[in-house]
Amino acid sequence: MKQVGFIGSYDKKDILLYISKVLTNCGIKVLIVDATIAQRMRYIIQNTSSNNSMTFVSEYLGIDIAVGFMNLGQVAAYFKTNSLPYDLVLVDSDNIQTVASFMIPAMKNIFLFTSYDQAEINKIVETLKYINKPINVTEVIMSADLSSSQEKALLHKLKETGAIVEKHKVQFADTNIDRKAILQNQLVREIRMKNHTSTFKDSLEYVTSLVSDELVQQSEIKKEIKKI
Repeated sequence: MKQVGFIGSYDKKDILLYISKVLTNCGIKVLIVDATIAQRMRYIIQNTSSNNSMTFVSEYLGIDIAVGFMNLGQVAAYFKTNSLPYDLVLVDSDNIQTVASFMIPAMKNIFLFTSYDQAEINKIVETLKYINKPINVTEVIMSADLSSSQEKALLHKLKETGAIVEKHKVQFADTNIDRKAILQNQLVREIRMKNHTSTFKDSLEYVTSLVSDELVQQSEIKKEIKKI
């Protein structure tokens, strides 16, 4: 079972759902763990626990989502098993506590999400300073602004923390067209790519291939995105 970490206070839920939908359609068993403070996933899925517990795993559009847990051991205990029945676990964190408790710094693949918002960046810096050791991260920039000055400022702050930024960088243009498509998908509770821009689809293809880490070939990911 591969584990992938996603850090940063940017709202990552829709991108994680898109990535998971593509990989699930390719036959990969995926679990998203919402370990953020806001726990936005809680408000789009049904609480299927028998006692209305605050910690539960539920299905949304064929994707399993866990909310309220502080570590993967608790998720395994929920299933009453020692090993989770998934090929891939995606852990979304925006705080020091769950970055530590889910042991994200030890994961092979870690994705850092930011829109260049200074509050988001400063919170990332706080988290990385707490980790206090070099880690490899892949930047995912959620912004239409391609300003080199902002990119340099972000890299400078990351280097000050001791984090090592991978050669990979993914940029989602964050256009009005793509935001509208995401909101429409939320409204009808579907994941459809037809209304997204080609640049969004290309970015999704690339980041999904990095997350997959050879579980699925990029050519297959590309074909699946065209089908959705």
